[in-house]
Amino acid sequence: MADIIDTEEEDRDIINAEELEQTFSKKYNLLSETAVSLKKTYINKLATTNGHKKALTDIVFLRKEEHLLHSCGQDGVVKLWDTRASGSCVQEYKDEEDAIVKPFECMDVSCNDRVLCAGSQTVQDDAYLVFWDQRVTKPLGGYWNTHTDDISQVKFHKKKPNILASTALDGLLNIYNIMEPAEDDALTYSLNVENSVEKLTWLSDSQVSCVTQSSDLQVWDTETGDLIRSYDRDKISRTIKRSKGDDCYVVDTYRSADGECVVLAGSHAGNGNVLRSVTATSKKLQPTTNFAANKQTVCCCSYNKEVIVQVGDLHDHDTSNSFLKELRELLVTAGESGLVSVWGAGGGRGGGDGRPAPAGRRDQKAARATQTLLSRTIHHEMPLLFHLPVGSGEPIGAQRLVLKNIGLNTSRSNARMTNNEHGDDTDIYYEVLGSRRWRYSFNPIICVM
Repeated sequence: MADIIDTEEEDRDIINAEELEQTFSKKYNLLSETAVSLKKTYINKLATTNGHKKALTDIVFLRKEEHLLHSCGQDGVVKLWDTRASGSCVQEYKDEEDAIVKPFECMDVSCNDRVLCAGSQTVQDDAYLVFWDQRVTKPLGGYWNTHTDDISQVKFHKKKPNILASTALDGLLNIYNIMEPAEDDALTYSLNVENSVEKLTWLSDSQVSCVTQSSDLQVWDTETGDLIRSYDRDKISRTIKRSKGDDCYVVDTYRSADGECVVLAGSHAGNGNVLRSVTATSKKLQPTTNFAANKQTVCCCSYNKEVIVQVGDLHDHDTSNSFLKELRELLVTAGESGLVSVWGAGGGRGGGDGRPAPAGRRDQKAARATQTLLSRTIHHEMPLLFHLPVGSGEPIGAQRLVLKNIGLNTSRSNARMTNNEHGDDTDIYYEVLGSRRWRYSFNPIICVM
């Protein structure tokens, strides 16, 4: 019997390197990168004896008190953690005592930090949205008639604390006004995406994007209930100039500094390093950026615009210390190799292929300075918070990422770090990286799951 020969062509670029350079005209430079899976020193882990008893599924920082974050897990519990108090759990939110355990898959906090919402797996044919007042551990109530399968995402509106969007494996995108007293009245729209939704993002006051399980993208108007744009995986694959749609994946979407919807996508083919962005303008997709220095299959990203970076002392008359004055756009990515990468557009000095420029004197200083973008804890120091599965020598992948806290900090002190033993596969760690004597005004907290 003859051997079966696989003649299917592998995914590849459909244009040459020179054409790629010209087609993807907006350049992002790789400013900093760290392999979080190789770090051995942690100052705390947030899933120990007082942590989640089952898999941890989501984490969300409060917007006004960045030292506080919430987590939810499949044990049916939402926890509040304080990073100032050695990462102590300071509050637990549970359902009614006699209620059946609802394994939570996702959660979010309203823009005014008052209301928590957690979405559950299906329990006895019902999928639950449970609400709490952030100050009270007893639930306010819940919805259980609007979804028929596991809830995959819940996202509060960025400006309106009463508006909530949810998606589930039943293919529905639901929009609620939670100020209404009954679930039927609260449900403003139930929109049929016709596929399981994996990512949900508010792009503007009235638009949300949905990335489906099959890496299709839809953008909906939440005020009219209309489908504004829809792009299937093949269309996205062709726009990032790849030959096979089956290997294409969509990371997420974000609203760029110029107000356009940007789609971050890649290819699983080969070593999985292909990562590119396209812009959705009207009904067309336009190639935007080729992240040539990417080294992994990316799972999540976080974008921030109008970040101002000051490197060097403002009173230093030595102009060699005054570079990287502005960084108008910043993108942070994390992925299956456990790398957290910081990309900058608008003020970097990187090479044309997105890689760091050759190491001249100024460039060596710039490289050292951009490393500090991931270095300080809150007020005096800025922590990096990672949730990572802990394996035995295997690459650690990053599943979700949240970028928090853009503000001014001129502290030059480093955090004191202590050692902890590795825990189980639901541990959250936050870690402080080394820093040098450079001033800057970008202070992130990064959560990677």
